Amino acid sequence: MAEFTKKLSGLNSAARMLFGMALILEKLGSQNMAMDMFKKAIKKSPDNRWLHLHASRLCLKKGQVDMAVTHWKKAAGPEDIGCFIYWLNKTNRMPSFKKPGEDGYTGGNINYSNITAAVISKPDRAAKDTGLELLEKGKVERALAVFIKELETERFDPGLLFNTGLALSKLNKHGEALGYYEKAQELGLNSLELLNNKGYSLYNLKKYEEAQTCYELARGLAPGDYTILNNLAACYVKSGHGARAHHFFAAAVQNNPRDAILLNNLAMCLESSGQTGKAMMHYDTALSHCKNGFEKNTVLLNKVNCLIKLKKLREALGACELISVNCDGEFELWATKAELCNELGRTKEAAENYRKALGLTG
Repeated sequence: MAEFTKKLSGLNSAARMLFGMALILEKLGSQNMAMDMFKKAIKKSPDNRWLHLHASRLCLKKGQVDMAVTHWKKAAGPEDIGCFIYWLNKTNRMPSFKKPGEDGYTGGNINYSNITAAVISKPDRAAKDTGLELLEKGKVERALAVFIKELETERFDPGLLFNTGLALSKLNKHGEALGYYEKAQELGLNSLELLNNKGYSLYNLKKYEEAQTCYELARGLAPGDYTILNNLAACYVKSGHGARAHHFFAAAVQNNPRDAILLNNLAMCLESSGQTGKAMMHYDTALSHCKNGFEKNTVLLNKVNCLIKLKKLREALGACELISVNCDGEFELWATKAELCNELGRTKEAAENYRKALGLTG
């Protein structure tokens, strides 16, 4: 009791009141409201390890293992999370879903500022699933409407909750998607697929530390999955841990040496840490393995920017000429060519490229 009083006295009055309310609500079985009180208390005293420890404990009770680890790190420091991996393997329940997830959301962009989630394998099913069929065909809004309607009678189906979150994620409604992923976790679903897709939504919400924890846990479940390694590395880039990001990008490339996406991401990581020479080598290797025009255009745009950093303006302009005009980065392409021409004294060409960048051609 003396120890409890000591820790309680370390909180400011507002945090102390919120903490007390959280404990009462938890005793009454209102775990969600209790968690809200813990979050508010933590905002009042963000560095109090004791609060984070209690938040971690409650997250475990709610089945949200990734959030439990996030709070654990703040309570005990960035310790080894092996005990949580063990807990996850021992207690994770995989229900017989009526609505199993079909595939993971992919961002479709090579640049590591838009990461991708893991692909989910489809279990054998005799019956057709209207929502998933619509999702497969890219009719996401219609699929979402089907899932929402089914939730009226099957609100305790974790697979259906997961698919609803997946559809919302495809519509870039990541805040709403996160809510459905957490509900699925409360019903016992803490699978590799859920952790990856939840991490993707957290990443897009700029909650990089929480996303990072999801991918750390996912890596514990599937150490050799290069998509997880790529996503984890992207989080480390955003959180300013360049050395760790390089480690995971390099590991992913080592296992997949012909993957242009991974090679490009490793090059960008090296470039951001000032290793432009090595970055150029990886950009060139990535270009030799590009499977389509989109990949080639993206890698070339990144290579151009790297060449500009190296003051190799003529080479950069030459690389620009290899980029398809009708690409997603068309404005960036014309603007870059204009700047390069201007720097090289080719003012007439610079003016024409500026006009193209502004859509003033014709």
